Amino acid sequence: MNTVDSIPTRSKKKVALWVGLILAAFVVGYCSSRTPSPGPPTTKQVEKGVRVDREETSTKKDTEHDHESTIWTCAMHPQIRMPNPGKCPICFMDLIPLETSGSDSRDTRGASTISMSETARKLSEIETTEVRRERAKTLIHMVGMVFEAETRQAVITSRIEGRLDEVYVNFTGESVNKGDPLVKIWSPTLIKSQVELFETIKSDPDEQSVIKGAEEKLIQYGLDREQIDQIKTQKRPTLYVTLKAPITGIVTKKNAILGQFVKEGTEMFVINDLSDVWVKMDAYETDLPWIRYGQNITFTTSAVPGKIFHGKVLFIDPTLDTKTRSVKVRVDAPNPDYLLKPGMFVSAELEAELDDHGKVIKPEWAGKYVCPVHPRDEASETPGVCPDSKMPLRPASSYGYADNKDSRSPLLIPITAPLITGKRAIVYVEVPGTSVPTYELREVTLGSRVENQYIVDSGLKEGERVVTKGAFKIDSTMQIQGKTSMMAPAEKKSPDGQKADDKSDEETIEKVVAPKSFIAGLTPIFVEYIKLKDAIGVENSEAAIAASSELTNSLKKIDTSVIDPKQKKRWTQFSNGLLSTATKIANNKNPVDQRRFFNSLSETAVKILMTFGQMTETDLTIFHCPKAFDGAGAYWIGKGDDRKNPFYKIKPENDQEPVECAEIVEKITPEKP
Repeated sequence: MNTVDSIPTRSKKKVALWVGLILAAFVVGYCSSRTPSPGPPTTKQVEKGVRVDREETSTKKDTEHDHESTIWTCAMHPQIRMPNPGKCPICFMDLIPLETSGSDSRDTRGASTISMSETARKLSEIETTEVRRERAKTLIHMVGMVFEAETRQAVITSRIEGRLDEVYVNFTGESVNKGDPLVKIWSPTLIKSQVELFETIKSDPDEQSVIKGAEEKLIQYGLDREQIDQIKTQKRPTLYVTLKAPITGIVTKKNAILGQFVKEGTEMFVINDLSDVWVKMDAYETDLPWIRYGQNITFTTSAVPGKIFHGKVLFIDPTLDTKTRSVKVRVDAPNPDYLLKPGMFVSAELEAELDDHGKVIKPEWAGKYVCPVHPRDEASETPGVCPDSKMPLRPASSYGYADNKDSRSPLLIPITAPLITGKRAIVYVEVPGTSVPTYELREVTLGSRVENQYIVDSGLKEGERVVTKGAFKIDSTMQIQGKTSMMAPAEKKSPDGQKADDKSDEETIEKVVAPKSFIAGLTPIFVEYIKLKDAIGVENSEAAIAASSELTNSLKKIDTSVIDPKQKKRWTQFSNGLLSTATKIANNKNPVDQRRFFNSLSETAVKILMTFGQMTETDLTIFHCPKAFDGAGAYWIGKGDDRKNPFYKIKPENDQEPVECAEIVEKITPEKP
């Protein structure tokens, strides 16, 4: 029998209890021997305990508060918005707090502005520049080659059959003057014609018309009037015809050989007048907005070091080389010393200036008429005929020049100011009068680049300051905070706060009662508009350019002194819109682009008609075609019931009638004087 088994169950429990008590006492004693007695608490210990307790309480509360009110976002994907911390579902980076509802934010202006402390501004190295109106001048650099002027070439051919008994020009490259003898031809045909002249004079000396006909025949064979008079005086025929140089120049081709028998039309010499040459330049397509007919140009060639040559733009090729993305620009250059030789390479510079409407400025041509093929600085105040080519003069505005002599300079900003994406360009504008540095995002429309600046068509005012350094840092902060930025445009919202459609709400047109004299002054505008509409409808780009130019002139003659300030403000908005789109049509020869610009012009013209009325001789009807521009629709104005649509055509198929697309919106009758 086992001893343990013989112990009663109650005794077993007592033994276990005593063993546990002994072990507990041993552990307590061991810990007491290693930890000194704390003694009574000191004042510092009390304060420290309270402070730690408060910190723990505060941290606990702040954590609970942040957890409830902080929005968490991703630094790389600011579109992510999470109520709790975690990982970004796109890149799996740790989310960062975006903003706290209870934080004291100083930026209360909206989603397009941002404020920062002066220290933050200095750390970001932000610099601003004032928006100014300055002369938009640039230098266009081109390269090219010298060619013979096609208008200064002459080919000397034989006018009769015969033998070359004398050749006065012996080699290619020889200089000749107008009237110098080139060859002497013996011809039986010439002798026969002279005998006919003698017989005519002898048989009927009073029949001047017959005699004149015989003389004209000799002139066509190459004789001049002096030689014919000599033949009539001597009363005997001459055996030879001497062909003379028709122009002064250089013989660039010689085919005549002494003793050669030539037939009628045989080419013997080619003479080029190299006192004027052509230089064909290559201009990139980005430089075309600056280049116009008649502009002055300077160029140099390595063959004549130190010499600067001058010329004028004579012609701009209407087609573009798709391989080099360049356009040929032909320059007419005087060459009195024959220093420029065909085949030489040249480097050229062209200086151009634009006004605030994007038109090239040439003050001496403003509002005047010029020769179409002979560019010169002088221009005529009135229409007439070119003294060189005998062609009708053309207005300088038809070549893309500004009509106004007092054109305003455009707004310019440095190229470092805008942040440009594929479709948008934004700048950050310094907000004046704020206690801390504040910057506002502004979308702008940029024009041409001028050296290290951009022309601003809209979006900025003179005197504002734009950020030229540090704009990307500001935009990055805007993205992290979920505000409007370069990559996140502002959403359009309706008055009830809902997201609006891309199409803007229709504008309400309010009819005003304007003086009759002002309404009557609008008549030329509607007349030129109808001409422009008809030209756009038949894709006559030249007529469209002329009509848009006349429309621009009519706008400048409107007398706004008879209307009140409110009406004047409304009219200024309309006239600026018309002027801008009419200028774009006048500067573009592509019928497709002209129709697109005319759509905007028509909308403004419709607003003018509905706002002020009209006093033309007929009713003016506002039409609408919902099928135009791939279903976007378009409005236009027509006379009476004339439904000719300038925007939309359906070609008839299988001998069917064309589909008509012209819905009458409203008919405006002329007001009585």
